[in-house]
Amino acid sequence: MMAFADYDAYIDALNLNIAADFQMSGNSGAAGRLANLSLRFVPAPSTPTTSTTLDKSDARATNGSVSNAGSGRLSLLGGRINSRSISGVALIVVDMLNISGGLDATSTAVQTTNLPTAALTRYTTGEGVQAAIVVHASVGTTVVTATCEYTNAQGTPSRVTPAFTVGGGLGLNVLGNLYRLPLQAGDTGIQSVESVTLASTTGAAGDFGIVLFKPLAMMFANDIEGANLIDCVSTGRMVGQLNEVLDDACLSCFAVAPAVQATSGAIFLGEA
Repeated sequence: MMAFADYDAYIDALNLNIAADFQMSGNSGAAGRLANLSLRFVPAPSTPTTSTTLDKSDARATNGSVSNAGSGRLSLLGGRINSRSISGVALIVVDMLNISGGLDATSTAVQTTNLPTAALTRYTTGEGVQAAIVVHASVGTTVVTATCEYTNAQGTPSRVTPAFTVGGGLGLNVLGNLYRLPLQAGDTGIQSVESVTLASTTGAAGDFGIVLFKPLAMMFANDIEGANLIDCVSTGRMVGQLNEVLDDACLSCFAVAPAVQATSGAIFLGEA
């Protein structure tokens, strides 16, 4: 975490306007569902054909980064979020570490296509790293249970997640939706995911994969009132203020909203 000498130093850092901007092309995910906004960024990233390690040097159209604009030691100072719904949005800022695709939502076999996930290049122990199934093309509307085999932050392989649900109607199966993987009791992070197994078919193959990420901060934007300015001091709508952003981070955004909506804005960074 970065420390500023006083409030004026913090304001000076904000005024440098080091910002990671993002803009979406349309609605995201489904109401009430955690969604990966980057899959609808402009331009949209390509669906991965392998497990791809992500950092700020990759083309934005490839990895869905929000263009980490700084260098050196960076911290999160706040953001500007445009909410398009009367109900607001909760925005989670993450460092996306790798992403894969190519899995089939009609198969009940142990699936290893494009798995295991690529080796971590940041947060390499896996401590605090989370994983989720991410939908690249709509899977079926039948709700099914799934499990994943993973290696935890202590390097223990062959851990199996508790069962969780995938698929469903009312938009819960569409592009961008995330199904965060629960961990076995006592596990504090993930180094890699080795396989995914569905208990039954969702009814449509679609295309899904695994994303590994490190949560950095969460911000809440009010309802449709123009740009919501959020900072570490005055607004009270941010968790994770001044958290460190690694220089090579692939910054991106996940969100939960009570209504399907497009969201855009900027993440403000400070440099020491």
